[in-house]
Amino acid sequence: MLRIYITGTPGTGKTTVAKNLSRNLNLDFLELNDLIIKEGLYLGYDINRDTLIVDDELLTKELLRKLRTTNKICISSGMVLLELPIDYIIILHSSISTLRKRLETRSYSEEKIESNLEAEIMNVLFYDFTEFYPPEIIYEIQNDDRSIEDTCKQIISVIRKHSLGITE
Repeated sequence: MLRIYITGTPGTGKTTVAKNLSRNLNLDFLELNDLIIKEGLYLGYDINRDTLIVDDELLTKELLRKLRTTNKICISSGMVLLELPIDYIIILHSSISTLRKRLETRSYSEEKIESNLEAEIMNVLFYDFTEFYPPEIIYEIQNDDRSIEDTCKQIISVIRKHSLGITE
């Protein structure tokens, strides 16, 4: 069994890294935002934050259903915190200057950019996840100028240190 949850503030490279990692480790790939939209697992839209309001209860039920059908999965998610049977939580980080550039290319409003930069500076995801998961399964990885392959190699190295039978 290998269940990895890749998270980070927008622009840290979650989806790209998770897709690559899934290919490298032969894992099913699941992008939560796509699932939320496809299955209608949201309550509405928050205009002020320019984001969907996720129905955590429905999303959790759907994810638990999916997790019952696979033991090898890599989930990519933004700032969605759910209690799930997960083996590794990887929080990707980027420098503030790199993150700002990436968010600007997405045409985010200045308010949304500042909100995400603040979340990155305050390391919000790490502190949120430590409320629900043991710190020994949470790993923080810097993802700035290195290649996606190098970031994946670092994640695989972390997993290999703590699991048997994982090969590149």
